Amino acid sequence: MKTNTNLIITTLITLSILTGCITENKAVLNSFKSGKSTVLVCPVHILTSKTSTYDSITSQSIADYLNQKNYAEAEVTTLCPPPNTRWRHNEAKMLTESSDLFVNYVKQQNLPDNTFVLYPEFYKGGPEDIIIAVHYLLVNHDGEIAMIGLINSHWPEFKQVKPRTNTDCLAVFINGFENKMNGKK
Repeated sequence: MKTNTNLIITTLITLSILTGCITENKAVLNSFKSGKSTVLVCPVHILTSKTSTYDSITSQSIADYLNQKNYAEAEVTTLCPPPNTRWRHNEAKMLTESSDLFVNYVKQQNLPDNTFVLYPEFYKGGPEDIIIAVHYLLVNHDGEIAMIGLINSHWPEFKQVKPRTNTDCLAVFINGFENKMNGKK
């Protein structure tokens, strides 16, 4: 019996290491919250069951929102990390894969201190390409994660909006981002 318990514990530890767990760094988030940073907003990655595209119009709206709230000096950038185009049934794994690609990309950019990069993703699925999730990552110039957002139909931010368009996804993003800035999630 003890051998089975040890085997189960070893398996769980191994799985948690192999699947990777992305986490927010509170010190990096607090640095962002100080309001003395520049934020480069990447074009929004839109992944459907058939295509992978980018939307810089919505990115400009995100930059405008960040500037209006005085969270940072935000601007849209042409920096565009390699997209994660691999569909999975597990959104957390998709976000982890996107995070890995994004963090590695940012680390290679040699960005100035006090620079953060925001990478939003909108996922659309099924034959109707309905919106199933809004994900985002905010990292500093060293690729350290300040903020992670995985918002889908299980979360109030998503349920309140019931997104059908990119503009609706923007509202979902803003709701989630505000909650993070106010320490609610």
